[in-house]
Amino acid sequence: MSQSNPVQRLIAIALLRAGPEDLPCSAGLMGIAIAVTAAINVPVIQRFTPQAEPLLQIALLAGYNLAFLAVALWLRGHSARFIQSATALFGTDAVISLVALPVLLVVGSPEQASAIGALSFLLLLIWNIAVVNHILRAALGIGGLVSLGITLAYIFGGSAFVRAASGL
Repeated sequence: MSQSNPVQRLIAIALLRAGPEDLPCSAGLMGIAIAVTAAINVPVIQRFTPQAEPLLQIALLAGYNLAFLAVALWLRGHSARFIQSATALFGTDAVISLVALPVLLVVGSPEQASAIGALSFLLLLIWNIAVVNHILRAALGIGGLVSLGITLAYIFGGSAFVRAASGL
């Protein structure tokens, strides 16, 4: 990939034009991606789940996502891909969240949304699933329905885990 800037690479991954292998293998970059994603998601959690502790929810979700990815890569014999894959997952989450944030702030929560708002949420969810599936398919070296099933377990399992662990 000719792009040298990690942000450009993350945008390319979010547009399904690059893969996690196009990112540098940098623990520092992975940490930055996690921190940026957390910072972007704090106001969303504060607005739409005011009873929740945002940092606890973010820490639980990050822990789940990192553990899920580590175990999945280990089971496939691809543990060496962990840093790039985690950077891609958290970095593209930041990209998608930056796009979603104005939508969330304008249309309100999914329960309050108009038809246009509901369609916006659906499109953002489909985009998120497509991007996560793209990353996991490349990282794990799998495809088809298995890849989609793992993607859905990653996304919806994380939400379920956070709700169960935080009591919400």
